[in-house]
Amino acid sequence: MTRIIFVLTYPTYHGVADPAEWLRWDNRDRRMPALLAAMGADVELWGVAEAAAEHRPAAPIGLPYTVRLFARSGGEAKSRDHYSDAMVAAARADPADLFVLIGTNGGAGYRLFDRCLRPDRRRFALIIGGDYWSRLVPHASLLLTESAVQEEALAAGGWLRRAIPRERMERLPKTIDTELFRPQAAERAWDLLSVSRVTRWKSFAEVGALSRQHRVAVAGGGPQETVMKRRHPAIDWLGHVPHARIPDLLAQTGLFFHAGRRDYFPRAIPEAMACARPVVAFADRIGADVLPDDCGLRITERDYRPLVAALLRDERRMAEMGRAARAHVLATHGPRSSAPSCRTLLRLAEAR
Repeated sequence: MTRIIFVLTYPTYHGVADPAEWLRWDNRDRRMPALLAAMGADVELWGVAEAAAEHRPAAPIGLPYTVRLFARSGGEAKSRDHYSDAMVAAARADPADLFVLIGTNGGAGYRLFDRCLRPDRRRFALIIGGDYWSRLVPHASLLLTESAVQEEALAAGGWLRRAIPRERMERLPKTIDTELFRPQAAERAWDLLSVSRVTRWKSFAEVGALSRQHRVAVAGGGPQETVMKRRHPAIDWLGHVPHARIPDLLAQTGLFFHAGRRDYFPRAIPEAMACARPVVAFADRIGADVLPDDCGLRITERDYRPLVAALLRDERRMAEMGRAARAHVLATHGPRSSAPSCRTLLRLAEAR
């Protein structure tokens, strides 16, 4: 039986402190192994946690599979750099036909590559989730990309970056739970909502500027939360909100505003679209393939304030954009949208 191991390169607690909440998540990272299990593969999902554990959660789509968590053994202060040498030892002993690394630059991925994948000449695929480049990218047999912007940059190469042939890339949809993230009626509490970790890598200057004219909320915690609260007191800072409660917040807002300036395709965008909310994002990173023109606004630093204000005044246009956004997600990022890429991974694992 073909064996495929998915590996979270960031620790499970990087964005979610509660292990029970992390286990309840139903996203692409969980559905791809389940779909591959239903295709006949022997699949596991590995991750770094505070303590070793093994789980076999239910699979809403596909078949159940094992989630193995390895205790952290090292890494620097930032959680994204944490790794587990127990995971490395397990990988070296495992006869897996293919490893699939989720994320380009997490510490667990770097450690696995340096101590196992590269020295033992093991094949691996890489799921890009944010930063499209790291030293792992040229060595991956397959890159599962998020957006056209990333693919163009990878194909072009650059200073100290090898150009990647397009035949080694495949676009991977986001896979949204469109039953959880769906339109629902609620009284409007805010004009704009952002969902984001509150870190120095996120730009809240524009959200703060909009909060002087509109009702704005931000859901998400992080190391810069206290600083940002002082800097932008007009924003309704909601702190960390469990993933399952995000649709309730989206139902109470007019627009979804993406605060990040480094992301190419954050999951929060199609989740908001699935809830029939128009999305506003910056055009320098978010392309039309991610946010079609009829689903929201792709703005710049120069024009975002008048464009947002004009859209908020036009309820009919907002409703039309919301319907188009929901239809787009259903057509492209539905629960089984990652199945074609799963079949590609299976063929890659079976190739000798």
